[in-house]
Amino acid sequence: MGCDVLKFKLKYDELVMLGIMCFYAAVCPYNKVEESFNTQAIHDIVYKTKYIYYYDHINFPGVVPRTFVGALSVAVPAGLISYTTSCTKYLTYQVARFILALYVTWSFSTFRRSVKKLFGNETGNFLVVITCTQFHFMFYASRTLPNIFGMCCALVSTAFWLNRDWDDFLWSSGLGVLIFRFELAMLLGPMILLDVYYKKKNFKELINPGLQIAAALLISCCSIDTYLWRYTIWPELKVLYYNTWLNKSSNWGTQPLLWYFYSALPRTMLLSLPLAAVGILTERRLYNFCLPSLLFICLYSLLPHKEVRFVLYVVPMFNVASAYVLKSVWEKGQLARLVVIGGLLANLCACSVFLSASYHNYPGGDALGAVHQYAGCDQNTTVYIGNYAAQNGASRFGEQCDTIFDRRWNYIKTESLNVEQIRAFDLLLVEPKDAPHYKLTHVLVEKFYGFSRIKLSVKPPFIMVEKREVIFLLKSKSLKKKIEIRNY
Repeated sequence: MGCDVLKFKLKYDELVMLGIMCFYAAVCPYNKVEESFNTQAIHDIVYKTKYIYYYDHINFPGVVPRTFVGALSVAVPAGLISYTTSCTKYLTYQVARFILALYVTWSFSTFRRSVKKLFGNETGNFLVVITCTQFHFMFYASRTLPNIFGMCCALVSTAFWLNRDWDDFLWSSGLGVLIFRFELAMLLGPMILLDVYYKKKNFKELINPGLQIAAALLISCCSIDTYLWRYTIWPELKVLYYNTWLNKSSNWGTQPLLWYFYSALPRTMLLSLPLAAVGILTERRLYNFCLPSLLFICLYSLLPHKEVRFVLYVVPMFNVASAYVLKSVWEKGQLARLVVIGGLLANLCACSVFLSASYHNYPGGDALGAVHQYAGCDQNTTVYIGNYAAQNGASRFGEQCDTIFDRRWNYIKTESLNVEQIRAFDLLLVEPKDAPHYKLTHVLVEKFYGFSRIKLSVKPPFIMVEKREVIFLLKSKSLKKKIEIRNY
């Protein structure tokens, strides 16, 4: 049955979906700190290959280790394309994001086919339409977060669950839970428990194959991570211990208990959320289908640290309920269809606002690109990347003059340096509040602006994105003029 579900062919509307994901990636081509590990890992696998001691994670391991499995799955095809076409680093990163978006689209297509079998073709068609008019799922689909690799597994696992294909379900859910994101157990586990409760499956029949699959996944994937981390490790177990047992994730902020319900889900689903609620409350099949997602949200709400990306897995599930209701409304006549179209257009308007804000959220990428205007790649040049720039757009893909065999440019992002040490750098990317410390040795050459807030107005365009100064590019007074720039 798995072969019937896993078809590698996308329909036209799914290709439109992929196009929207790539459009968002092109408009916002840089990464945030949450994506940093996989972004840097993809870069290092492509450009530093077997020279593991030059990899970014050796010097900057992060708070908790992450698996290389997702990065490898993207870096291998991206590297092949890069080497055969001689792409620049910037284009290679965009290729990598396209590949990830392709994985997500294929996973969604697999999920959609199973939804069509259960709820009908029209529900499957409206599922695509609704998803395309929501911002967060489409925007995050090309971002190298562990959650996005986990989401691929969640979508495929749900498809196998709907088709009662238990062997493939165990493989895909095991990969998602044990390797990418442990919290998926709270979403995929209830799917098994529901079928056991309704006597559709005997739990004892799943124990032996489940243990064998878990052992195979852990041996193979942890071998990869042990080799690349240079010590024996199961990354996701460390993440679970750090975030859940020690509750250290709270160091990055906390939200109220019901935040996912009154803030995250309304933003991610927009006007589709009330439709999903209607569907779940009025249709028994939708209630049973969405129950694991509801349980997941309730259980995950117990953790104080909350982010939108943590609940993206359930958006496609709730969208099925929205699509089912939307199909029924669409069939009620011309006026009802106008209402549906109006709601979808309102969603698109909200997407444009979200995209405008997101466009200004990655100034570090632009700032890092700008430093190459002030010195040639054949000059010995040092660049200091401050904390804000490093967390908001700067990555190894932006280091145009750095190769494994040419170290004349040094890009340093060490946080522990003091003012005197930083003054020794040729080019600095620092926050405005820190710039006065360097006025004796450096001059301000460029300012970069980031998102501040969304402002409402009674006059057109009614909604505006306000920006603020966030990064200053400072050049050493002793730095010689630029000679040339080489492309890598």
